[in-house]
Amino acid sequence: MLSSLRHRVVFILDQLALGFHRLGLTPNSSTVLGLVFAVAAGFLLYSRVSDLLTFWVAPLLVLISGFFDMIDGSLARMSQRATKYGGVLDSTLDRLGEIFILSGIILGGLSSLSWGLVAISASLMVSYVRARSEVEGVRMSGVGIAERPERMLVLVAALLLRSIEYGIILIGVLSCVTVVQRLLHAYRSLR
Repeated sequence: MLSSLRHRVVFILDQLALGFHRLGLTPNSSTVLGLVFAVAAGFLLYSRVSDLLTFWVAPLLVLISGFFDMIDGSLARMSQRATKYGGVLDSTLDRLGEIFILSGIILGGLSSLSWGLVAISASLMVSYVRARSEVEGVRMSGVGIAERPERMLVLVAALLLRSIEYGIILIGVLSCVTVVQRLLHAYRSLR
C-alpha cells in the first residue's frame, strides 16, 4: 500500500538522498544504518529502561531505520552504484532489523510470545513469498495490505499509544492476509 505512496514522494526522497550522497553516504552504508537503528530500537524495547526510551525513543529509532531503508534505493540510482548484491544486502538487513525490533518487544515482555511469534513468522513469510514469486518473474511490489512500511507504521503507532499487544496482533493478522494476497497474485500470474 505505502509502496505506491513512495513513488509519489520519490522527488523528496531523491533530494534528501542527494544531500546524504554529498556527505559521502553510500547505498550500502544507508542499508547498514537502517539496521543499526533497528537494532538500537530492539535493544531499547527489550531493556525497557524507562518509559521515555521505550515509548518515545524506540519508535523514533524505528522511523529513522525506515527512513534509511527508503533512501538507499535513491542513493543507488543517484550514485549509479545499484548492484544485485546491494539488493540482496538490503532485503537481508531489512528482515534482520524487523526480527530485532519484534524480538525486543517479545523478550521485553511487551507482547505475548504467541502473538509475537505469529507477527515475526508472518512478516518473514510476506517477504519470502515476494522473493520466491519474483524469482518466477512475478512482480510483487505493492501487492498486499501489509508490506514492511505498513507493518513498521502500525508498530510505531502501537508503541506511541502504548497498545503494543494490539499492534503485534494487527501486524500478525495483516501479514497473514498479505501472504494470502501475494499467493493469489502469484497463482493468477503463473497459471
